[in-house]
Amino acid sequence: MADEKLLYYRGFPLIRSGNTIFYGSGGDAFAAKLTIKDTKTIADAEVPNKIMVQLLPKNPADVAKARKGDFIGFYEALDTAHVWLSEVLF
Repeated sequence: MADEKLLYYRGFPLIRSGNTIFYGSGGDAFAAKLTIKDTKTIADAEVPNKIMVQLLPKNPADVAKARKGDFIGFYEALDTAHVWLSEVLF
């Protein structure tokens, strides 16, 4: 199964393409989009610093539940995306 090769965080898959990370399952009504806006160097490695998180509905009728915010640090951004997804899906 192809999903076995995906990276998961708290039960949802993460898919990265450049500076964009999608968090959530394709079959769900919502997914989160994390856009890396800025990075910083820590111990010779580039790590995400400023990240925009968007909760995106699959159905345009659910646009009222969409959310957006800017965060400092990848963990804060990803954890917020998880909370937002959990609120609308469960």
